[in-house]
Amino acid sequence: MAEESIVQESADNNLFDFGLEPLPTPPTTSSVLALVSEIIDSVPDSWKLSKSSPNYSTAVYHKVLGTEPWFVRRSVHSHPFEWFKRALYHDHFENVVKYYDVVKSASLKEEREAWRGYTLKYKLPSPFADRDIAEWLLTHIPEDNEHEFIIVAVPADIPLPEDAITRGVYSFFHRVRKTENNDVEWIIGQTVRFESVMARWQRKSVLMRSCRAI
Repeated sequence: MAEESIVQESADNNLFDFGLEPLPTPPTTSSVLALVSEIIDSVPDSWKLSKSSPNYSTAVYHKVLGTEPWFVRRSVHSHPFEWFKRALYHDHFENVVKYYDVVKSASLKEEREAWRGYTLKYKLPSPFADRDIAEWLLTHIPEDNEHEFIIVAVPADIPLPEDAITRGVYSFFHRVRKTENNDVEWIIGQTVRFESVMARWQRKSVLMRSCRAI
């Protein structure tokens, strides 16, 4: 039991490292991909179930890591894998602008090896003011599995547009893979801080709505 506790504490600390501090340069690709795998492997064992469909084809879990509320959603779909690849993997943030009214624009600012730096404008529902967010984005297809892809975004410490008022910070990942039954498993993890007086329950509410809407 003591060994299990130490292992779990170590995992929680590592997960918290995948957090909300803006980075001037992107992290190493291998470390981030290993961390995403660690997060996914920890669900649902050490996470609390927030919501699920009757047959568990969709389930949302939550957990506080450090001081940040994280939500992970797992869902299974009958859509073709290539549909997800077009909608998520290719031109990810550009497609987010098309699909979600809350995201008004996405601008590519720089590229560093496998990572791309973006700034995004979010128009939040009342009573919250709009936010500008800067992200390092990674898109990855494993060499040994062409029917899987991973998307990761972490906060970037890059200049925001001149008209930016408040910086928000956001971390997320997607893992999409084709199953042996030719379904598609889609796992999303995310945490956000809007850098305001938003209470924890409000932040959790925003994350929960986001997980349900995707």
